[in-house]
Amino acid sequence: SHLVQGQAREHVRQSQSLARLLLSDVREVVSQLRDGDDIDLGKALRALIEGIPEPQIHLEIPADLAIDDPRRAQVLLRCAQETITNTIRHARARNLWLGFTRDADGGWRMSARDDGVGSEQLEAGKGLAGMRERLSQVGGVLSIDTGKGRGFALEARIPQEAKA
Repeated sequence: SHLVQGQAREHVRQSQSLARLLLSDVREVVSQLRDGDDIDLGKALRALIEGIPEPQIHLEIPADLAIDDPRRAQVLLRCAQETITNTIRHARARNLWLGFTRDADGGWRMSARDDGVGSEQLEAGKGLAGMRERLSQVGGVLSIDTGKGRGFALEARIPQEAKA
């Protein structure tokens, strides 16, 4: 990063951010799986976003949002990771808002939106396809809303009980 200028420097910074993102994700998940307790999603998410200079990530998560199912927790964490990665790589956003809630029926919900460029025609790549696949494995669904000049928004929902 010290040897490059201009656009190349930005690409190096993005690569560094993505590498930190992936490494912190792996460390946090492994640590929590070893503990065998409920997964503190807030702690894992804060570790995931630590050190990402841009976009600014605004995390909204209840203090008591712990998930006792490691598989569901990992799915939500991976959805957040993919959302952050896509925002860094494609959105040219200044801000990303990530929110996590527990539904009245006991399920979980992740909502995300950015203030980036959006997309007139969504072309779902491997990342979004992977999100849909992971969610479907636990009975969840993914909703996407985007448009040119109005950013990108998505919602991932996972029911409390997996659908067979």
